[in-house]
Amino acid sequence: MSRILHLIASDSVGGPEKQLLHHARDTRNAGYEVILGSFQDDAAPPELLTYASRYGIETVSVPGGIRPGLVDDLAQYLRSGQIDLLCTHGYKATVVGHFAAKHANIPWVPFVRDFTAETWQVTLYERLERSLLTRCPWVVCISPAQARELGRMRRGRRSPLVIQNAVLAPRETGLSQEPRPNREELGFSGRSFVFGAAGRFSREKGHRYLLDAFALLHRMLPGQAMELVLLGEGREETALRAQARRLGIEQRVCFAGFQRRAAAWMKVMDCLVQPSLTDGMPNSVLEAMLLGVPVIATNVGGIPDVIQDGQTGLLVEPSAAIPMAEAMKKMVRSSALRNRLASEAKHRVKEDFSPQRQRDLLEMLYKTMLGDAFALELEESANVVA
Repeated sequence: MSRILHLIASDSVGGPEKQLLHHARDTRNAGYEVILGSFQDDAAPPELLTYASRYGIETVSVPGGIRPGLVDDLAQYLRSGQIDLLCTHGYKATVVGHFAAKHANIPWVPFVRDFTAETWQVTLYERLERSLLTRCPWVVCISPAQARELGRMRRGRRSPLVIQNAVLAPRETGLSQEPRPNREELGFSGRSFVFGAAGRFSREKGHRYLLDAFALLHRMLPGQAMELVLLGEGREETALRAQARRLGIEQRVCFAGFQRRAAAWMKVMDCLVQPSLTDGMPNSVLEAMLLGVPVIATNVGGIPDVIQDGQTGLLVEPSAAIPMAEAMKKMVRSSALRNRLASEAKHRVKEDFSPQRQRDLLEMLYKTMLGDAFALELEESANVVA
């Protein structure tokens, strides 16, 4: 049985981690053993590995930090653990994994998710990651738009493959369901229209524009009870809370913190808003569509590959509070619009973002990387970036 290691620098179980947990459990009987790995920077193991162990998935915790022996430690595990293929997710895993796989003499393929430039250190790491992504033999993107952009940078090398995220019901992630929060317990009245957003609080996620739009919406619809629930945490939280106070909407914004089971919270929402300035394939949008929650999102990255404006959701340009507020007003005023968008979206994600399709493409990738003659078939099936 071939042993595949998926390595990611993870400090919580968010969208990418849910995808990996599902895949590791889903592939058990397919001739592959998927191992999940991460870097351990603290005394406790990463949360992803704790959950993986709970579900009987083999794990590896690589001592973290930025240190000279990091590559050697990973390379030693690749050899001793008899890993046949290394898949990396995110800048740290990709940079370290590239050199470790080379030392261990095993195939390696990076998965590209998103670039954040969150700090100057992250920016430097991401520049190194981009340099590797433009030169490595194989690379996997999670959206056609992302693949087109990276393909232009690769200058004649093999085009990136596209293996999109699967839309996962809570039971498919390996995370148990929990009762949804009660609106009254959150301080919302029964007649309130509840908007929500899910994602880390960093600048590229665009929460500041959502707060501006929400304040504008209150002026557009005076007397309408409306609330905004923000699921997430991050370095921008203090600034966002201060912005809400300045805008006079502090009492209408609920900072709910990071919620591992975001689907339970989405059931409270009348509409999800994804205000990102850049994004790959946001899992929160896929989850909301599956749950029948209508979506407003920005026209960036892989989002237009998921949402057709006016058919499966509403698209607005990024960094534009007024158009976002106008779209939010449409959602508040028309239950018919919400119901139509939600119905079409649910059908779309079930058809085009199924776990079975993701599994088939990943298995084809493994066969190709491990030496079977499936390269042409894989590129025809997964490379949809024309």
